[in-house]
Amino acid sequence: MVKEKNFQSNNYTAAFLIMGISIVLAALVFGFFFYQTRSSRDYVQVLGAATQGFESDIVKWNLTLEESTDLHNVIDGYRNIQLKRKKLIDILVNKGISNDDININPISSYNRWGREGEMTGYTLNQSLFIISTEIEAIETLALNPDELLDQEIFFQTSSLEYFYSKIDDMKKDLLELATRNARERADMILKESNHKAGKMIWSQAGVFQIIEPYSTEVESYGMYNTASRKKEIKVTVHANFLIE
Repeated sequence: MVKEKNFQSNNYTAAFLIMGISIVLAALVFGFFFYQTRSSRDYVQVLGAATQGFESDIVKWNLTLEESTDLHNVIDGYRNIQLKRKKLIDILVNKGISNDDININPISSYNRWGREGEMTGYTLNQSLFIISTEIEAIETLALNPDELLDQEIFFQTSSLEYFYSKIDDMKKDLLELATRNARERADMILKESNHKAGKMIWSQAGVFQIIEPYSTEVESYGMYNTASRKKEIKVTVHANFLIE
């Protein structure tokens, strides 16, 4: 009988202990959700944006020299393409382009075929690219190639790409401007409520869009337009500010 009473007493003690722990846990959970609910009403969420125009200071000129030969003058074809390359490099150097800026790829050879499926000769290609800060000199040759034509220098392909050497510094400055714009927008939203934006508790930057001026083209993963010498860079910042 004594053992039975002790057993029942121990059961009651365990039950009360479990009930007490459950009450404490419930209070903690309730307090956490209450805090979350309260805090969710104590901040304002905004989207800041910044845009800046700039002009590239580096140009990359991609070009390809081409020479066609028959089956019997392949050596002459190689010599001709090398001669054209030398004339081109001489012109570039005379324009103030450093030899270190000129990059030359090996000559490639492709078979040429006639209408009946017979091999008639070869097409020789040699690609070069020039990376330089002498944008005016490169543009003069690429866009107005009269001087090159006088030397019988023809290109199979020719294209210009433009870059900016201080783009990383510009990105940092633009993020600061976009964040400042986000705070200004938060203050505008809260203006009529006699509150203002306080401490920023969360932020996330969007991708950078580097586009030609007045373009509305964007990409979800970001964009870097290299076709235009003049460009615009845009970025957005999502931010949450505590309400004071």
